[in-house]
Amino acid sequence: MKKIVPDPPLSLLSSPYFSIHSDLIPPDSLAFASELLRGIHETTDEFCRAHANEPGQGMLVNVLLSAEMARALVEHALSKLQGVKP
Repeated sequence: MKKIVPDPPLSLLSSPYFSIHSDLIPPDSLAFASELLRGIHETTDEFCRAHANEPGQGMLVNVLLSAEMARALVEHALSKLQGVKP
């Protein structure tokens, strides 16, 4: 059987989707990570509510809880770096 779609160029596979500036300070990295995790949480939560009782909900709820816990850890690290009591 002939392949209809060619393989993508190898350079695309080894290129990173994004890069991180070497001068980005840790508190800013944590703040950006927290915002990304918030987005993951909100998107997953909205999807779970819209598709309640469908197959695979357990896996998505796990993603939701994992993002929530990861964000709590990032927020804790940020508060410690800034010297703020949680």
